[in-house]
Amino acid sequence: MTYLPGSLYNDPMSSFASSEIRRELLSLLVCPETGLPLSGWDGASRYGTLTTIEGKTYPIRQGIPCLLPTFLQEATAPLVSDASELAEKKREMDARDAQAEDYDRMLGLRIFTAVELPLSLRYLWLEPQHLMLEGGCGTGRMTAAFSQKVRGLVCADFSFASILAARQKLSPELAEKTLFIQADLSQLPLRSDSFDRVGSFGVYEHIPTPDARSRALTEMGRVLKPRTEGGRIALSAYRWGAPINWMSEREGHHEGGIYFRRFTMDELKHLFAVNFCIGESTEKLLYYHLLWGRKP
Repeated sequence: MTYLPGSLYNDPMSSFASSEIRRELLSLLVCPETGLPLSGWDGASRYGTLTTIEGKTYPIRQGIPCLLPTFLQEATAPLVSDASELAEKKREMDARDAQAEDYDRMLGLRIFTAVELPLSLRYLWLEPQHLMLEGGCGTGRMTAAFSQKVRGLVCADFSFASILAARQKLSPELAEKTLFIQADLSQLPLRSDSFDRVGSFGVYEHIPTPDARSRALTEMGRVLKPRTEGGRIALSAYRWGAPINWMSEREGHHEGGIYFRRFTMDELKHLFAVNFCIGESTEKLLYYHLLWGRKP
């Protein structure tokens, strides 16, 4: 069932604003550039501003904190001619916004998610007391399943239209403990060592440069709790190997201009191991690699 936004996004005095979990999730937000705490929004009003003690401000639009780093904030920022991080990310943001209404209608994706989700949940090992970050929630194909199993959930994505689509899939009970933010996975506006679980599924392969991919893994590691506190991350990415390599390119752009790269398992493990100790990995999903790990 699809739920339309209710009192959380229409009534500034909604109980959502004063709930304990809502306040806790808001306390995790920081400036993506400086890491300074943000304040000034009640967590319920449709519009407002989050501000640091130095006066840096970020807008609230339709109940969504817009916490993109400065280089992605300007809607008119020019695209450069080469495949730079800025150019690719701006291109993907535009494509994701344009495709948000049609994305969930893809039959193949719905079938694949039905297989992918149980294995992803097993790798995450979610428990009711956990706080979780979903890094790259898209239109929320897995968000409700995560929110049902944890105490609180922060969902980050840089496509504003996708976030709006994801939010509509949550019941009022799940919406109360789920905070959506517009953010860049390579520069997360979140406190360090805050999340029991971090999950990022079908996102890593679209991060456009090696440096940006490295920063994304570093950032997800930064916000994850230490292994001594049970912190755990699960991640999936496009697989490169038979039979995928018989019919697909290793690197390129999907229709609409979204960048992608496929990885061998050894390559993905090598990249992942820079920040995490690998617990388990699998190629059972065929189209994706899936692995989980902890901080060293």
